[in-house]
Amino acid sequence: MRGKSMSTSDCRPPLLPSRSSSRSATLTYSHVSIYQSSQIQLQLYSTCIKASQSDDKNGPLAVFNNHNPVEGKVILDRSCHHTGRLSICIEGTFNYCSTSVHMNGNGVVQCSTPQRRKYLFFSSSTVIPVSPGINSSSRSVLRDVFIRHKASASSPNVNVTPVDRHFPFAFQLPRSCWPGEQMPPSFTSSQVSGSMSNVFDVSYRIKVVWEATNAIDVPFVLKVPILFYPDHDPRSVVASSENPQSWLEMPLNSDRPMPFRCAVTLPTLVTFPCPSSIPYFVVFTTVPRSPALAREVAADATITVSLVRQVNVTEQVESLSTLPTIPMSASLKSDILRNKLLKRIGRDGQSPVRAMKILEKTPDLQDKPLPPLPNRTFTETTLLQNNMNIGFPKRPRLRFDGRSHPSLEDYAALPDGLYKNKILVSEDVLPSIDCAGLNVKFYLDVSVLVGLDDFRARIPVCLM
Repeated sequence: MRGKSMSTSDCRPPLLPSRSSSRSATLTYSHVSIYQSSQIQLQLYSTCIKASQSDDKNGPLAVFNNHNPVEGKVILDRSCHHTGRLSICIEGTFNYCSTSVHMNGNGVVQCSTPQRRKYLFFSSSTVIPVSPGINSSSRSVLRDVFIRHKASASSPNVNVTPVDRHFPFAFQLPRSCWPGEQMPPSFTSSQVSGSMSNVFDVSYRIKVVWEATNAIDVPFVLKVPILFYPDHDPRSVVASSENPQSWLEMPLNSDRPMPFRCAVTLPTLVTFPCPSSIPYFVVFTTVPRSPALAREVAADATITVSLVRQVNVTEQVESLSTLPTIPMSASLKSDILRNKLLKRIGRDGQSPVRAMKILEKTPDLQDKPLPPLPNRTFTETTLLQNNMNIGFPKRPRLRFDGRSHPSLEDYAALPDGLYKNKILVSEDVLPSIDCAGLNVKFYLDVSVLVGLDDFRARIPVCLM
């Protein structure tokens, strides 16, 4: 398979709008990416392309977003059979590594070698039956053949040149207005230290399958990777995360009542881009106010703030009840009914007619559905960043606007200690995902340890 991309001058206009939307503006595409195999040619229309980061030889990849459909055209080669079925599918997969835990013969628990798995979280397909009909691209050729055949009617054999068959398609990707719930973007994580663990990939592809009706030709399959990036404005998210206008204070919980309280303060909009930083404040206040206890906590407290990622994949396992059942032969079924009937008559002393009616109302064993199989679940929790500090180095201060000094009540309401820092989020971080059995969530685990008492809180955040 070879792929290439053409500029605007080489690209053809997109699919024509229907009659009901003929007044709407026709979209124009900047690039047409062409992928060719021995029997199939695939054309993808996109506004931009991007060089592939992998080592495959697909060339530049078409880039799509959630505002424009995935459009293109499939062209069958002239050598293809005149009838068959053309299947076009777009797939989104989540690639991850999974290990299984088992016990050997000596009773020792062992973990198997990590294996790469693929989870299909999105799929949309269309099937086009292909028959020797007349389409718009072959009318002129067939008209010339008809004229030549009419001019030489005495010749029974006419060499009709087969023509290419064009089949346009369009897929509309689902959209969501909430961060983390839309289709996840294409993502490729870097492999650390040659290990397969913690390596996640989100990939999309177009799959075209041509199946001829004759039994001679084998199905032809063409698989083309594409890139998908949601069309959001990262500049607004960066500006809101770096300079938040409002903050939200959340308390930390302890196992028993304590003479002081702890809290963490985060931006009200807990959505952050990659790369960026997550600013936070950790404060404590003695209740009632105690300067001696405040000095002790400010000097000895251990503050820990961690960014944790949790990945959950729930794969639906096909139930055994959906498998085809082997029908029971009539002779075997009659033998079972006769044996049941004889036992019932001998035990209850009932008449054969009444016993037969009771057996007819009794469901057979093969008609009972089997219990469903449990779903296969993959769960992994990873610590991405960790900040730790001993003590509260500062005490909050009030800002002076130049017009009036803060009152004594305002100073008395300030916390006794303050710790200010930020969590750095790198670019090579899988974003938040929540769709079709695939969940990638991020949390800030905040802990303040004073002696044997621990104040904790887990705050969900969204990375995009």
